[in-house]
Amino acid sequence: GLAYTTGGSSGGAGAAVAAGILPAAHGSDGGGSVRIPASNCGLFGLKPTRARLPDGPGAGEGWAGMAIDGFLTRSVRDTAALIDATEGADLGAPYWAPPIERPYLQEIATKPRRLKIAMTTRTFAGDKVHPECAAAVERTAKLCADLGHEIVEAEPKIDIVRLMRLWADIVACGTALSVDAQAKALGRPPRQDELEGVTWGAIEHSKSVSGAAYLAAVNYVHAIGREMARFLVGYDALLTATMSEPPCEIGRFKPDNRNFVEYRTGKVGVLPYSAFTGLANATGQPAISVPMHWSKTGLPVGVHFMARFGDDATLMKLAAQLEQAAPWADRRPKV
Repeated sequence: GLAYTTGGSSGGAGAAVAAGILPAAHGSDGGGSVRIPASNCGLFGLKPTRARLPDGPGAGEGWAGMAIDGFLTRSVRDTAALIDATEGADLGAPYWAPPIERPYLQEIATKPRRLKIAMTTRTFAGDKVHPECAAAVERTAKLCADLGHEIVEAEPKIDIVRLMRLWADIVACGTALSVDAQAKALGRPPRQDELEGVTWGAIEHSKSVSGAAYLAAVNYVHAIGREMARFLVGYDALLTATMSEPPCEIGRFKPDNRNFVEYRTGKVGVLPYSAFTGLANATGQPAISVPMHWSKTGLPVGVHFMARFGDDATLMKLAAQLEQAAPWADRRPKV
């Protein structure tokens, strides 16, 4: 319905693909901005492993490596084709992702091996998710088990609130850099009416982040990446909801709050609503949102899988298997 948000920040891209205006769209994902609109629009969305797609030549990395490009599509096949066409580091990139063994279009033509999948219906802070989101996870876990995979209830022990608080420090600095670059290009500072309140808040918050604090935030983010890598030594993937709730009504997260940290991580901020996706940005791991459930009122509810760093192929093969077992192509909104 038109009363509900498509998610963000690539919400326009998600809406365009869901409405059939475009067959596929690019999205940038620094905290879930491919996977959130995928979940809210009933689409498939992959955030590849960090550095899988080129960032240059305009930049070396986005948000200390947490932001990466991706695609919003109706099918796993379309995402596979787009990644195949664009993957690989650009010349002089600061780091590379582990090279893919074969094109994803070839990978998805065969079923995945038997996977050991950890799953949880709680957030990383231990909170319950909306019953529709829990149902989506449970239904998907059962389908995975029916397809021969092993499902284990387990979750990483991560201080997600602290992680996302430090994420906010990094993102505030990145936002300030982007605005400053645009101001230099225009030859003038931005007017008050040209930026939303939350953007002004990010710029203001960035002034309180010292160089040492910025690097400490990056170090903590990297430590979480190592923690998640250790957790996934015992599993091939982690299954959760993509969102803590079905799509919310438009206006709930109106970006006029100039307290950037509160807007992002407060009790009524974005984090409780989008409690899962940011972890994969911090760790650099590949993650997908798969349209596996629709609420009783017809709203799309995605499920989220994370795999080991560099193992995008496992997610793509699993997604293709799920798509074949529970097709979603005919679930189109009324336009």
